[in-house]
This record gives sequence, C-alpha cells and structure tokens, in this order.
Amino acid sequence: MGIDSMEIDSMIENIKYNPYSWARSWKQKKGKGVIGYFCSYVPEEIIHACDLLPVRIVGRNAVATLSGAHLQNYCCSLARTSLDMALEGKFDFLDGTVFVHTCDTMQRLSDIWRLNAGSEEHFDIVLPARLDGENAFDYLREELSSFRASIERSFGKTTDEDLRRSIDIYNRNRELLAELYDMRIKRPELLSSEKLYLIVTMSSLVEKSIHNSLLETQISDMKRSASPVGLNTVDEKVRIFGIGSLMEEWGFLQMLEEAGATFVDDDFCNGRRYFEQGITEGDDPIMAIAKRIFERPICPCKYKVSRSRVQEIMKRVQDAGAQGVIFFQFKFCDPHAFDYVPLKEALERASIPSILIEIEQGSVSLEQLRTRIEAFIETIRG
Repeated sequence: MGIDSMEIDSMIENIKYNPYSWARSWKQKKGKGVIGYFCSYVPEEIIHACDLLPVRIVGRNAVATLSGAHLQNYCCSLARTSLDMALEGKFDFLDGTVFVHTCDTMQRLSDIWRLNAGSEEHFDIVLPARLDGENAFDYLREELSSFRASIERSFGKTTDEDLRRSIDIYNRNRELLAELYDMRIKRPELLSSEKLYLIVTMSSLVEKSIHNSLLETQISDMKRSASPVGLNTVDEKVRIFGIGSLMEEWGFLQMLEEAGATFVDDDFCNGRRYFEQGITEGDDPIMAIAKRIFERPICPCKYKVSRSRVQEIMKRVQDAGAQGVIFFQFKFCDPHAFDYVPLKEALERASIPSILIEIEQGSVSLEQLRTRIEAFIETIRG
C-alpha cells in the first residue's frame, strides 16, 4: 500500500491532536482487537502475531484530575493523565492492556488500572531488572513464553510462523527508522524535530505495515531533496542530543527549532530507544525476541554489569556531532532522575554543555522554557 506525502502530513496532523483516532478507526473497519501498552519493553510482535493492534498509551497534555483518588501527586504525569483517560472511558476501544515491570509507579498503576479502569483482559510481564547472566535470560524467555500463552488464551492460538511474519514486519520498521535517523544526523534540516518525533510516535499507534509504507515515502522524499554533502552545512542550527522518557511536547519542539537548535539524535523512549537493534531470527522466535530485549541498549529502569549506559550514550553524543545535551524528563520520574547525575558528570568531563528540563503534562510554560533554551543555545554558540 503506497502512501504519498500529503497523506503522511494528514496522518501526522491527526495523530498529533488525536493519537488514538487511527486505532479506533482500524478496529471499526477490521473488527479486530486493540491492546494498549505503556513501555517499549513490551514484545509487540507477540501481540501482532495474534492479529491484534498494539497501541502505546502516551498520556495527554492536561492537568490530572480523577487519578488523584488513586495515585499520589508525586507520581509522574504520564501515569496520572493516562489513568485519568482510562477513568473517563477514553480507552473504551481497548480489548486489553499490558504492563511490564519498569518503575515503581508503573508497577502499582497496573493493579490500580486492573481494579478501576481496566479492559476485559489485563496482562503483566515481570521482566528482570538486571539484564545480565544466564539465569536472567532464562527467566526472561520463560516470562515471554508465559505472556504468549496468556494472550493466546484470550485471543486465539498463533503459530511460530505467525510470529516470524510479525518479526519481519517489525524488523523492517526498525531498519527504516534507523535509516531516517542516520539521514537526519547528516542533514537535520531535511526534517524538523517535531515531525521526526511525530513519525516515531506514530509507529506505536498505527499498523506497522502501514507505517513502513509511510517511512519508505518519507525517506524517498528526503533523498530527493538532499544534496550530496556530508554533515549539515546548509542549516546553522545548534545540534542537540536529547535524553529522557517520552518526547511529546510538540510545542517545545517547535520552540526549539525557532530558537535555533534541533535534535540530531536522542535516547528517548519514543525515539531511538524504541527501535534500536533488530531481532536476529532463528528457529525459536520467542528466543529471538528475548535476545533483543536482553541485548539492546538499556533504559534507566534496567541494569547491566557488562555494559555502561553512560559510556554508550557519550559515544552516541559524540558520534552525532552534538554540541549540547537536553535532559527532558517528567517531574517525579525517579529512574531518569538517578540517571541524570552520572550522565551530567560525564558530559562535564567532556566539556559538553547540558540543561535539565523537568515537565508536568498540562502545566508546561513554553515562554519560560524559551528563555532558558535561548540562553542555553547562546552559551553553546559563545
């Protein structure tokens, strides 16, 4: 199915203001199930192989209200605004919800969601926090097998061949997103930061095969408009590396570009961390999915003795030619707050300037942030 440039812009605009509209429409047309999830550690391929649509729950840019009866105010706004929407019936199109063991807030939200706002089906995947060692891998593989069995009991059996087909589709999506990122590192002026993150976010909200077609068109358009040069010499925007959880403050991204900077690479959960590293296929598709989860670069909720997250991110900052780093994270997000300290120290040792932006969905003052960002960019430019 081909998608032209005008269709891409229309889809992006719709997702920007109504992220679940595509899933609702898909369910009405196809008569198939939709499964909500929160975290990129969820094995979407297993859901997809059951002929279901996995859809990421991303909260909303509004002040939390109803969730106050269930969650403390010091829980992150992603959890609180998402629970608000569930209590209001905004997720009535979901046939199930999947939670994975990440932070304490999401662990507790799973129980609250199931008891007060859940769909017909509710699934928990308790992944190991420490992704190191043979015992941890064996446990991870068994947990994925158990999740597959649970979702099949609710929605019907699948074959290993079904799972391999889903892996192929998801691997293709990761390849295309990686190509898109590589092009932007060289020529960031080819695609704005806002459009980039809308495209990546859309990947977790629509059918993957549709998104693959969208990416193929987008990449072809960018190749046609690109001149044969190396690193960006046309646009003088300051090159920024982003670190944080979800980047969905579209107004902030517009403001960043207006202030003279752009994200050239990132470690966001709806950025490179979502698609980094494909699945190496083998005889056992569950084993293959487990290997990707076990071997991919970790987020602050996971730990590896054998790999340094700080060193890996520092290498990526330098490889992207980033002139500065923006830490963009939800207030009260403990994993990213702990992660900030060693990363900040490593950046200081490398003489790379950084700034910390903490936000609450629904209460972001763009003008206050503009002042801080403009000062940060001026500092980089000297």
